[in-house]
Amino acid sequence: MSSLIKMLVLVILFISSTLFSSFIDNNNGLEKYGNINYTNTGYFNNKKVVDSLIRGKDLSDLINTNEFQKVENELEKIKSIKNVDVYLNSYLELEIDIIDRLPIAFLRKSNSYLDSSGVIIEKNDSVYDSLPQIKGVLREGEVYKILKVISVLDKDKFFQNKLESLYFEEGDIYLNIKKFDLDIRLGNEFQLKNKLKMLKGFYMYQFNNSINKKYKQIDLVYNNRLIAIKK
Repeated sequence: MSSLIKMLVLVILFISSTLFSSFIDNNNGLEKYGNINYTNTGYFNNKKVVDSLIRGKDLSDLINTNEFQKVENELEKIKSIKNVDVYLNSYLELEIDIIDRLPIAFLRKSNSYLDSSGVIIEKNDSVYDSLPQIKGVLREGEVYKILKVISVLDKDKFFQNKLESLYFEEGDIYLNIKKFDLDIRLGNEFQLKNKLKMLKGFYMYQFNNSINKKYKQIDLVYNNRLIAIKK
């Protein structure tokens, strides 16, 4: 009788151990591969990259020890990702929320994108997009000026989506507007709303005037004055 009881106890322990091991394996599998909730801005494709990384040994080990902050730090090294959140949901499954960066301009010289935070991300494909182009190479301190100009133009209902390109020449900011065949010398990044108000008036005058004069450049560098230079 005693031998039979011992045998039953061993069987129960074996079954319990097997079930517990199976539960751990399944739980690790859920944590390891998880669900990737991906917010795609249309310029990058990071879901496959992240999926591959979390299946790799380094991140898999961090996930299985619940070191989610370290996982986030590693994934945020991908420059085209703006935000990453790694956590366990109510079913103890791994969830990864990814938000891509949204470019606001294209740097033609370096074949890269610029986002609203001033981050420069290499473009990996040859797909054409309609983003404003930045000509030349940006120097230190010029990124902030470009971001300010783009932001003000984007918030202006009249000039929204009309910006074609920007560039620097001898320290001055120049820009081109779609369907407006001339260079606009903006000067610095100050008093932009006032400069755009003058530009808007000239723009509307040109398009409403039946006898349009041809100009090669508009200067907005002087206080409250617009100077149009003829071709």
